[in-house]
Amino acid sequence: MKAKKTLSLLLCASVIVGMLGMMSGCSNSASQSPSPSASAPAESAPAETGTASLLDQIKSSGVMVVGTSATNAPWESIDADGNYVGYDMDLINEIASRMGVEVQIEDMAFDALVAAVQTGKVNVAIASMGAKEERKEKVDFTQMYHQQMNVYIAQKDSDISIANMEDIAAYNVGVQSGTLPDQYITGLVDAGKMKDSQVSRYEAPENMILDLEAGRIDLVAGDKNQAKVFEGMYNVKIIYECSFFGTGENIAVPKNQPELLGELDGILDDLREEGFLDELALKWEVD
Repeated sequence: MKAKKTLSLLLCASVIVGMLGMMSGCSNSASQSPSPSASAPAESAPAETGTASLLDQIKSSGVMVVGTSATNAPWESIDADGNYVGYDMDLINEIASRMGVEVQIEDMAFDALVAAVQTGKVNVAIASMGAKEERKEKVDFTQMYHQQMNVYIAQKDSDISIANMEDIAAYNVGVQSGTLPDQYITGLVDAGKMKDSQVSRYEAPENMILDLEAGRIDLVAGDKNQAKVFEGMYNVKIIYECSFFGTGENIAVPKNQPELLGELDGILDDLREEGFLDELALKWEVD
């Protein structure tokens, strides 16, 4: 009888110890699990409510990235030493100096410049560019810094006579792609006054002048100052002057950047009042 009682007591003790072990195990498991507060992500810092303007970014970096098409003397070209030279190059370097920054030139085809400004590849573009309506839909422009005449160019021994600007519709014509002369000639095509097959478009002005010399086209439409350079280098001549291609030259700026636009316009005002623009015109012999 005593043995049975002892066995019962041992069994009860075993059960109690087992239950205590289970309770202890549950308690340890719970203490290793992350608390809700520990697993929650830390509170992030508040986001900035604004971004620096392009003007601030340029001044902060100390560099203004400028797009150009350096095949257009006397406005922009590359000299024998590999330097970018010309009226526009002197102008943009002076503007940058007054802004307290350096200039980094990105050279590209003329008709790629607007997209480069629009997409942020460059900060601004300067390339004897007129503020035509199609471009103004994509970028903004500074005030005009120069106004020039436009011309038709023929071979030096050509007997072609132009009495009015639409007379060009009777000939095969070369234009630099994306320029105001290109826009005008395209308008004649769209109006049915000449065929598109009469128009040859070029990225490099020198190539269209070579085609003109070779007789592959009859006339070239371009700006007067560039044509004056060509007259001294090639067997060509100016046969007609006009001013219908545009209002002048402007610097292209991304849209919605009023601070940068205002800065550039203010500097252009100063340069005009100081006679700097007149000095550039004399230096580079631009009319």
